[in-house]
Amino acid sequence: MAFRVKLPQFGVEIEVPRGMTILDAALEEDLDYPFYCRGGTCGRCKSVLVAGTVDLKPYAGFALPEAEAAAGLILACRALPQSDCEVTFLDAPALPG
Repeated sequence: MAFRVKLPQFGVEIEVPRGMTILDAALEEDLDYPFYCRGGTCGRCKSVLVAGTVDLKPYAGFALPEAEAAAGLILACRALPQSDCEVTFLDAPALPG
């Protein structure tokens, strides 16, 4: 089973198989989704969950503080869709170096 995830910034909907993160599915589609660590520690893939539901795999609290999660933000690298969704990524901050 797969869920449809709408990514308006790319003008596409992608299929995300059960157990795959939104980021991994986007990268498989060759989309330039912002990311760095892929492990829930940098926050670069921080996104707004516009619609739908996701489960989040464990992540570092400083990458997505509780208040941001409560406001509807997710980390695409840790987000496992549980329904069809719509997600928009935040403008990713520049990385040092």
